[in-house]
Amino acid sequence: MPWILESNWKATEVEIVKDGREFVIVRTKGSTGGFRIRKNRLFPTKEAAEKSKRDVASSGGHHGPFGH
Repeated sequence: MPWILESNWKATEVEIVKDGREFVIVRTKGSTGGFRIRKNRLFPTKEAAEKSKRDVASSGGHHGPFGH
């Protein structure tokens, strides 16, 4: 099963519900709903997902969608 990185914080195992061209619909284990993400956000292992974390300290931290 593939893995995603949630909010640049936690690696989570997911199940692919529907596969499209650029996007997939996934759901987390034990949930009934799903959400759509780009295929490039899927990782083959938990370690690969965690390795993709961005360093927010060197990028100036998190800013909201309006740059505040």
